[in-house]
Amino acid sequence: MKITLNVNEEIHFMGRKHRLIAIKGSYVVLQRSDGDNETFKYSLEKLVSDSTFRGGKTIARVEQRKYESLLEKLPEHKREEVSWKYELIRPILLLSRIKQDDMKALLDFSDKYQKTYVNKNEDITKLSQEELISRILMNSKSEGKKLARATLMRYLKAYRDGMKQGVPMALECFVKATDINYIQRKDTIAIEICSPRHPEVVVDVVYTKYADEYHPIIKETIEKDYLNTRRLKASAIFRIMEAKCTKSGLKPIPEITVRSLLKQLSPKTVAIFRDGKKGIESYSTTQRGYSETAAQYPLHMVQIDHTRLDIIVVDEKTGLAIGRPVITLGIDVFTRMIWCMHLSFDEPSANKVRKAIEHGIFPKGAKERYGTTNEWSIFGIPSVIFLDNGSDFTSVNVKRIINETLESEVRYRPRKTPHYGGVIERLMGSINTKIIHNLPGSTGSNISDRGDRDPVKEAKLTLHELEKILAKYIVDVYHYDRHRGLPDDCNAPFLKYQEGVEQFGNPPFIASHLQEYYHIELLPTELKPYTRKDGITMSHIHYRADHLAHLVNTREVKYKVKYDDDDISYIFIQLPDSKEYVQVVASSPSPEVLEGMNRYTWNKIKDILREKGSLKRKNRLNQEVIKKAKEELQELIAASYKPKLSVRKMNERMGGQIEISLTNKNLFGGANNLDELLLGAKAILSEREAKE
Repeated sequence: MKITLNVNEEIHFMGRKHRLIAIKGSYVVLQRSDGDNETFKYSLEKLVSDSTFRGGKTIARVEQRKYESLLEKLPEHKREEVSWKYELIRPILLLSRIKQDDMKALLDFSDKYQKTYVNKNEDITKLSQEELISRILMNSKSEGKKLARATLMRYLKAYRDGMKQGVPMALECFVKATDINYIQRKDTIAIEICSPRHPEVVVDVVYTKYADEYHPIIKETIEKDYLNTRRLKASAIFRIMEAKCTKSGLKPIPEITVRSLLKQLSPKTVAIFRDGKKGIESYSTTQRGYSETAAQYPLHMVQIDHTRLDIIVVDEKTGLAIGRPVITLGIDVFTRMIWCMHLSFDEPSANKVRKAIEHGIFPKGAKERYGTTNEWSIFGIPSVIFLDNGSDFTSVNVKRIINETLESEVRYRPRKTPHYGGVIERLMGSINTKIIHNLPGSTGSNISDRGDRDPVKEAKLTLHELEKILAKYIVDVYHYDRHRGLPDDCNAPFLKYQEGVEQFGNPPFIASHLQEYYHIELLPTELKPYTRKDGITMSHIHYRADHLAHLVNTREVKYKVKYDDDDISYIFIQLPDSKEYVQVVASSPSPEVLEGMNRYTWNKIKDILREKGSLKRKNRLNQEVIKKAKEELQELIAASYKPKLSVRKMNERMGGQIEISLTNKNLFGGANNLDELLLGAKAILSEREAKE
């Protein structure tokens, strides 16, 4: 559930009614509506994080103690249908807000729908809802998707009813009950359809009530005979299945059923594998006609990217050098404020993107977390998120996070066109040149910059200390410094943000009592069976609970599972008779052995077991086996920890799971030293700029 705050709105806070008089960047001015009408200034972040806060357009609190998601139950083509329905009514929703003098809505409408639904020189504010509906229906017909007015109005009413009822994800209103009921029936089996070129990659799912012996025939025929550029018709696919069934001594599947199975496939899957290059281009992640449109308000557009920092950091316990960490940053194009940050030794991945986005949407508590002087005042949900075309950004999980969970729009910049992501690219360069290159352990941007220095020997900062320095630089320096990308009359990011929220209101944010729910929603998903012997099995770990015995079924019946790569000791399973997610801890190995262990560490332990021949496809890994493998891993790391930087980096990625007994050295530590380092870096930069 997204909430927006605007001036003159009434809110509930600390058990009393208040009116929002003004929004001043990281602060709001409140006036009590009852009693003495006292006016006072309060931190915006503390206001929206307070459990007593009720405000914006959703004053009534919605209790959300269970982790639920209806969309997760749907196959891919059904989820795409939900997104299509939302895109149909979105122009109408924006027009309603435009009629209420919502400037953000006017800018969003102009950015995305001006050319499609508005005539030349036509005033959007004078466009009636009825006329817009007619144009939407006409445009839908021209695209080959016939749609009745009554159907469109039903979609609109369902969405608005969902918003009134406080549903956290209003897109769930487009899910048909028949879709869920069919998938949840005990006699309905899910058959995973894999890529013909990459059999290990699942591209779609079809559901059937036919017995197990039919499943290989259905799967093989769809993958090998239907999903290819021969473009065989449904009648030909029926004949192929008929012949295979007869050869196996089975009664042939009726043609109407075969056609029904093929219709379950996503149009995207069909186009990509049957239309060849043309189909791939039609579903390309790069938007046609993409251009770096000027952002119009705070969090209208955010650009996200990764880079490896030009600095060596040291281990917190031993003081030995580890390597160069990877930072993920998101910048608000309108204000140039930094929206999100994630720093680790993890390589760019969907999980790293997820954690960066989570850092951006929630209040950051920078004063307590990083020791900053000012608040990290920008947080909330962007309207558009720009990404590049790396596999970490184009993964299905990242798209779902942005499009479905956040109800934002994801856009990808064209390949080999770095200038389209110029704002984030320049930010990455500034972070390295203005702060990183002036800290101990800096590698410089190239070997010539380094000279005779040895960054490994000079390195003094731990990852945690570097994160605090970067946060302090971003919040206390960068946000208040002159920015060449901003106009002269408002040339600091914080001033531009303050001006923006005063004009357009605060960016939409997530209510504090729903933050845990959204944390679960942002996690990646898999489809898994629940068996009598092992429960849910993921990567040789078994998760089961006695109270979930009713989930036991054949391997063809699968459940939605969410998992956290940072802690593999538990997962979340979605119950089939509701939208509820329940947490289930590991049963073998025990949660005590796995507690706090990340997936990277687990994969390293499995590598050791695989080399010894102890890791088979179906064998169970008990506590003793895992403990012994962990001890061997510890010995391997300890033996080469001091001479090999790569081993120290590996241990850091494992979250310091392996204890190394070496004497601490070179550790800086302490808030005062960090402040001195930051001030020293700024002084070095000032001297360099003065010489230039």
